[in-house]
Amino acid sequence: MAEQERWKELSKAAGSASVPRPVTLTGDHISLVPLCREDADDIFRLTHAGERDEIWADMKVGPFDGVESFRAHVGDLLGDQSRVFLTLRTAARPVGWLCLMEARPAHRVIELGYILFAPVLQRTVAASESLFLIMRHVFDDLGYRRLEWTCTTANAKSRRAADRLGFVFEGILREGLTLKGRPCDICMYSLLARDWVAANAAFLIWLHPDNFVDGRQVQSLEQVRVRV
Repeated sequence: MAEQERWKELSKAAGSASVPRPVTLTGDHISLVPLCREDADDIFRLTHAGERDEIWADMKVGPFDGVESFRAHVGDLLGDQSRVFLTLRTAARPVGWLCLMEARPAHRVIELGYILFAPVLQRTVAASESLFLIMRHVFDDLGYRRLEWTCTTANAKSRRAADRLGFVFEGILREGLTLKGRPCDICMYSLLARDWVAANAAFLIWLHPDNFVDGRQVQSLEQVRVRV
């Protein structure tokens, strides 16, 4: 109850959130560290094999012609001071990245986007934990009140992920984005500070070792969340 009241107060509190900065976040299965140029080759190799077209289909850019053009893209990302990119590392190797973007600290609103999971990371506990770590950072450390998630209506994987994580669907922005020359409708999702009470509790229960037997989950994250 005390935790719930604390988040109610946070959702109403005045003042600005903190500007996101490169940070290291460590979990049991994965670590998030500031993106660096040295990560480019490994991430390129993992995201440009057999499934590359599927991986990049709903991205604004990619796939890339070769590692040199991908290195240049990583350099562009590092030069963009409006966004914070964090590399996802398992067993000390980079397996993707995610991004905090569109930050409006005065309004305490921020977006989680440009999430790139290599096939080796997809549908793993580590992937889910990476999202938990960044969501917790946004609310607990930076003090944001609203976390946004957007994707095209055609991106079924991203829509399922938003639902699974506890984001609330808010509507569709018709032709809100031009993606590789095509006008696309955009799905808008959000998670508020007051929603984080249940989402955080569900994640902690779901990630507990007791919820896994031989690497397989006993209860899904959605099943846990309906009980908290």
